[in-house]
Amino acid sequence: MRASQILKTPLADIGVQRTVDQYAARFETQKPQANSAENASLSAEYYSLVTDFYLHGWGRLFHFGVRKKGESHKESLMRYETYLADKLELKKGETCLDVGCGVAGPMINMAKHTRAHITGINNLPYQLSKARQFVMEEGVQNECSFLECDWMEMPLPDRKFDKAYAIEATCHAAERRAELFTEIHRLLKPGGLFGGYEWVMTDKFNPWNKEHSEIKHKIEIGDGISNLNFKEDVVRALTEAGFEIIECRDRAAECDEETPWYLPLKGNLFSITHLRTGPVGRILMHYGLKVLEALRIVPKGSTKVHGILETAADGLVRGGEEKIFTPMLFFLARKVEPAKETIFMKIS
Repeated sequence: MRASQILKTPLADIGVQRTVDQYAARFETQKPQANSAENASLSAEYYSLVTDFYLHGWGRLFHFGVRKKGESHKESLMRYETYLADKLELKKGETCLDVGCGVAGPMINMAKHTRAHITGINNLPYQLSKARQFVMEEGVQNECSFLECDWMEMPLPDRKFDKAYAIEATCHAAERRAELFTEIHRLLKPGGLFGGYEWVMTDKFNPWNKEHSEIKHKIEIGDGISNLNFKEDVVRALTEAGFEIIECRDRAAECDEETPWYLPLKGNLFSITHLRTGPVGRILMHYGLKVLEALRIVPKGSTKVHGILETAADGLVRGGEEKIFTPMLFFLARKVEPAKETIFMKIS
């Protein structure tokens, strides 16, 4: 995707400037309220603004990954996804729910790896149009399908899926995470597995430390999140939803010391990929967008959108370096059905 194509869609008709101003205003007066309607609006505004930037700078896989020395960025992301598929024991012929499927990058890889049938949930028409396009290009249209809906109220029958997963998506549910997990629990068959990766603050985070709080806020405003939680909140939400937790651990420590998860954002002048996603590439993009805005080649407000992503990158790198934030809290849980009460009738 060329820079001149960024934000030509989906917001050209409704106004990038108006949308980005509205998004930024949510954080300027006070912290966004962690309720269902606010979270949905915040997430929708954010991804309508940044989807094309993600595709340009990051590719179709909108997440981080555990990277080994000598491994490319893309290879690490794909291995990160197949690791999850293997943990879920996802097999050919099984049905699986992708909660917050984005543009279907991970779904395509997991469908090829397992040949399971995966249904992606998303409430953004533009991302779904991209997802359908990519699925057709990759030839997995028989394994992948989509549903545009609110993930808090999915119009699907109980016990429909064998497995479910969410990759760096349910952080957008914030304090409503338990409700979302309860909805996922409803859709799983008895004994069904639910796994994924969560964005959380670690136990090294000190809310009284001004720098720590600033980093947390940058990640939130830069990534459309009303409030970043902790591992304990994820565990509590899973338990309240009725899941039995099998595993829950931070995979950040599995990264090679030379290739931490945030390396692509930190930059490497000797890597074409990292040059584009790192500081130098982002500076070039910033000034390039200013010129394109002046020439009316991209919509007004595009530079401000890029500034939001700059804020995110700074917060993520600093959060990773300080080890106060991780985007790779891995969890695996099993649906447990409530025990049925035995009723004894007294026979007289």
